[in-house]
Amino acid sequence: MIKFNKILVPVDFSEGSELALRYAATFASEYGAQIHLLNVIEEEVLHAGNLSDPLETSSKWEAQNKKQLDEFVPKKFNDLDIIKKVQGGLVHETIINYAIENEVSLIVIGAHGKSGFIDAWLGGTSYEIARKSPCAVLTVKPQGKGFVTNDKVF
Repeated sequence: MIKFNKILVPVDFSEGSELALRYAATFASEYGAQIHLLNVIEEEVLHAGNLSDPLETSSKWEAQNKKQLDEFVPKKFNDLDIIKKVQGGLVHETIINYAIENEVSLIVIGAHGKSGFIDAWLGGTSYEIARKSPCAVLTVKPQGKGFVTNDKVF
């Protein structure tokens, strides 16, 4: 018997993250699981070579990403139990630690994130998470053949 209590979806707002959320929503609907959306802001972005933050850049980034995370979830998922978090840190370590602390049953992650500056983190990050995860990991590829289709509920 398969049992998922909590499903973690690391979100970088890419197409891969959108697909990962669709997979997680399908599993959550089927198994009654709670979804945890986690957006990690790279520590280097929050404190670029400087531990002080006189312009309160980190709180602005966090507020901006929280708003973006709220907008990321389609209205059709409103009936699902979804927790949204934004944290700063090293991406793969933060995701692994979150999974451990919250006793996550499954991580669903895009195989590749956005391209560019910090947004390329999911390519190497998904590999690190798959290697070090305390639970099962499902990596999804937007261009790959999947098993959650548009004719499904989500």
